[in-house]
Amino acid sequence: MAPSVSVLLPIRDAERTLAVALRSTLRSRGVDLEVVAVLHGCRDRSGEVLARLAGRDRRVVVVEADAAQPLGGALELGRARCRAPWIARMDADDVMHPDRLAADVLWLAERPRTGAVGCRVRLAPRRVQADGRHVGLVAYLAWQNAAQTALEHERELWIEQPLCQPATTFRGNALAAVGGWRAVPAPFAEDYDLYLRLACAGWSLEKRAALQHAWRVHGRTTSKLSRDHLAVLKAGYLAARFGLGARPVIVCGAGKEGRRIARALAAHGVEPAAFVDVAPDKVGRLRRGLVVRHADELGALHQELAGAFALGAVGTSGARGVVRAALERAGFVEGESFVVVA
Repeated sequence: MAPSVSVLLPIRDAERTLAVALRSTLRSRGVDLEVVAVLHGCRDRSGEVLARLAGRDRRVVVVEADAAQPLGGALELGRARCRAPWIARMDADDVMHPDRLAADVLWLAERPRTGAVGCRVRLAPRRVQADGRHVGLVAYLAWQNAAQTALEHERELWIEQPLCQPATTFRGNALAAVGGWRAVPAPFAEDYDLYLRLACAGWSLEKRAALQHAWRVHGRTTSKLSRDHLAVLKAGYLAARFGLGARPVIVCGAGKEGRRIARALAAHGVEPAAFVDVAPDKVGRLRRGLVVRHADELGALHQELAGAFALGAVGTSGARGVVRAALERAGFVEGESFVVVA
């Protein structure tokens, strides 16, 4: 018997792309499928398009959410209607490979501690790969696609969201265990927040190597969330996950990223015990009342501050490897006594 999957598909003003997205989902092979389509305060003809498609296929369930409802709340309205033990996400402007869902479910069924699995993703239309306006997005997706194992996702999670949510399938009981999506008003990264909660609850995140999802690029694709918002979001989870309130914290990076995460952690009662940096123009300066020390002193700090936890706070991907190597040489262990944030 084919496994049952519920696809959760929120729709907001997607009349031009909805038919293609929904048809690609309904073409899925090897699963007993239902699509829970959530009309989220649409101002265009999305409702008419959906009604026509739903009238032709009884596997489509229509749910309506008020426009004032945050996206997380709309997703939760849809999740309440999902009947299958596996809940896959999809967006109303993307395209799903017909074998994605069956492969996702098989992966999750074989790995009982994996709470969510994604696949690799490409940008659509294909021409945006060479479009200079999307260089940052191309780099971001390459970074996401590079993380595949549970360990790689755990490591990258504190930098940014390592899974493309519309290309992700969740274990239903894992979603239930952490309370699903949170209905927090914008600006809020409800998807990143969910992945952080899953990881903090002990669920693994993973990605299959197959490229089975096309993520459409248009005006709404650019995030409206600043790095400040993301730092505020991850700070609470960092403090809780690693018990930072009871450990000396070393911030490795006295620039923008280091100042940003230190400021966000202060809201949770966590103040750094030390700042370190390699830049001559930063060493010796004051950060939150502390003199910035040189990164060469990390080994001494590791001995001096019992149980210390280090945050590698650097903004560029090239510098992350340098910070990781320096912390490991000093005796810190990633995931236990340090993480890299951005």
